[in-house]
Amino acid sequence: MHTLTKFLLSGIFLAAFSAHAANDYPTHPVTVVVPYAPGGTTDIMARITAQALMESTGQSFVVENKGGASGTIAMGIVATAKPDGYTVLSNEMTQTIVPSLFPSLSFDPIKDIKGVSIYAEAPYVLAVNAKLPVKTLKEFVEYAKARPGDVNFASGGVGSGPHMAGELLKSVAEIEMTHIPYKGSGPALNDLLSGQVDVLITAAPTAAPYVNSGRIKVLAVAHDKRVSSLPDVPTSVEAGFPDFRVANWFGLAVPKNAPEHVSAALFEGLKKALAKQAFRDKLIAAGAEPVTMSPEETDRFIQSEARKWSALIKKANIVNN
Repeated sequence: MHTLTKFLLSGIFLAAFSAHAANDYPTHPVTVVVPYAPGGTTDIMARITAQALMESTGQSFVVENKGGASGTIAMGIVATAKPDGYTVLSNEMTQTIVPSLFPSLSFDPIKDIKGVSIYAEAPYVLAVNAKLPVKTLKEFVEYAKARPGDVNFASGGVGSGPHMAGELLKSVAEIEMTHIPYKGSGPALNDLLSGQVDVLITAAPTAAPYVNSGRIKVLAVAHDKRVSSLPDVPTSVEAGFPDFRVANWFGLAVPKNAPEHVSAALFEGLKKALAKQAFRDKLIAAGAEPVTMSPEETDRFIQSEARKWSALIKKANIVNN
C-alpha cells in the first residue's frame, strides 16, 4: 500500500509538473509574421506590439516580413506552422477579404487561423479632391447621384481595403462610381492630391497629413466614433449613413490548433500593454485607436467581417485578375 501511494503521488506530481510546463509560455523567442514589406502601417503596428509583448513576457518577439500575394503568403506560413504558439500572424482586415478573392488557396484564411485579439483599429475616411464642390458626405452622395458613373474612386488595387470601402459606399448610398485601381496606395494618393481622381477612401493616417494642404477634403470618418487625428471630421453615423463603416484593424493570430493557454497568454500580454499609456500613445501616433477584444470576441468579429466582405464581393462581381 505504501508503494502504491508513492506511485500515485508521483503520478500526480508529474501531471502537475507537465501542466505547469505546458502553460509556461513563451519559453523561447516567438516569430511574428507580417504580411507586408517593412515600413507600412501593419509592420509598424507589429513592431510596436512585439516590443510591448517582450516587455510583458520577458521573451523576444521577432518580426519577419513575408509580403506578397495580398498577404496570403504570410497567412499560409502561419496556417501551416507547428501549432505551438511560436509562429504568430500580425493580422488585419485583408484576412477577411482574401477568402472570397482567392477561393483556390490551399488553406482557409478564416478556419485555419485562430484570432488571439484585436488591439487597435484605424477607421477609414472619405477623402475627396479639393476641387470637388462638396463639403459633407450627404452633399457628396447627392453630387454622385446626379452624375452616375462620372465620379471615380481610387484604390491600391482590386480587393484592397480602399476598393472594398468604395464598393461599400456605392452599395449603402445607392450611387455609381467608377473604380480606378492602382498598383499600391501611394500612387492612388498621389493622383488624388494632384486631382487626377475624385475620391480615395482610406485609413485615416494616410489622409490626415494632407488635410491642411488645400488639396483634399476629408468629408467623413467611416465609423461610429471620431478619430484622434481628425477630431473635427464627423462620422458616417452622424452624416446619416450608419452602414458605411470600414476600419482596418490590427491583431494577432495563431494556427487553429494552437493550445488555449497560448491564446490566453498572448491576450494577457496585450492587455498588460494596453493598460500602459505609453503603448496606447504609440498606437495613436501610428494612426490607430486602441481597442481590446478577447479571443472569443475576435473570432466573432472576424467571422462577421468575412461574411460582410464576401457578400459585397459577390454583389459587386469583383474578380481577382
